Amino acid sequence: MQKSKRRAVILSVMLVAALCGAVGSIGFTCQKRTDSPIIARVGRAVLTLDDVYERIPPEYSDRISREQKINYVKQWIDTELLYQEALRQNIHRETEIRERLNEMRRDLLSAEIISRNSFAAGKYTVSEDAVRAHYEEHRDSFVRETDVIKSLEIVVDDLKTAWNVRNQVTHDNFLDLAVRYSTAPVQDPRSLPYVPVNLLPPAVADVVVAIKVNGTTAPIEVDGAFHIIRVLDKQEAGTTCSLEEVREDIISTLSTEAQKRHMEDLLSNLRLKVDHEFHFDRIPDLAPARDEGPS
Repeated sequence: MQKSKRRAVILSVMLVAALCGAVGSIGFTCQKRTDSPIIARVGRAVLTLDDVYERIPPEYSDRISREQKINYVKQWIDTELLYQEALRQNIHRETEIRERLNEMRRDLLSAEIISRNSFAAGKYTVSEDAVRAHYEEHRDSFVRETDVIKSLEIVVDDLKTAWNVRNQVTHDNFLDLAVRYSTAPVQDPRSLPYVPVNLLPPAVADVVVAIKVNGTTAPIEVDGAFHIIRVLDKQEAGTTCSLEEVREDIISTLSTEAQKRHMEDLLSNLRLKVDHEFHFDRIPDLAPARDEGPS
């Protein structure tokens, strides 16, 4: 009896260790020595301040509020309570659950191999020549689906100021006036995107469609502010997109294609190195009929 209990304890410890390494992201944190303040504890599991910060993606680190961090800690506590109760009820020893945990572990490690062999970490850079070559080869597929417009705007808070600014506009000074008067950020004309006309506020769309290129609108009221818009370019649906409009899409496409080739090379090498077999001929066309039993 004692040996059986000891064996059960050892198995539980091994399982917990495996979970820490394989599925720790679901909420379980192994107790560890650290100088970081402990933010929460459930049984012997602890969550430190460092743990919280480590779970915040770097690109969001300066945008996560204290309330969001508190909500995360509350969620961690709830998850840990449920997790430890599942262990107490020996759910982790059930055959189906063990199989699912093994599947999760296999999927996690397989995904990690893909991540570590990915170009996403900056291992692959799409050259400008490759982008241009792809654009020229597929130019006919880069067709605008709707009318688009490229424009600059000056936004002010009252109609009197709006007309004062509009009356100063000449062919050459719109950008200077925008920098001087606009309450909205002023974009660099060299990097302005084309915007579908049907996504503009109706009050704006109705006016700009009638304005010629390099023309300037009268003040247009939108949500209590007044917009003065300079139309820099217009393109109709069915025309070919410029390279700049589709550059990011091309880079994404080329990166994805390169990643697929890279992963296929990796898998080809693994197929050569690792003994494996398959028997597709043993898979029937239809699932076997189920025995419903006596009716």
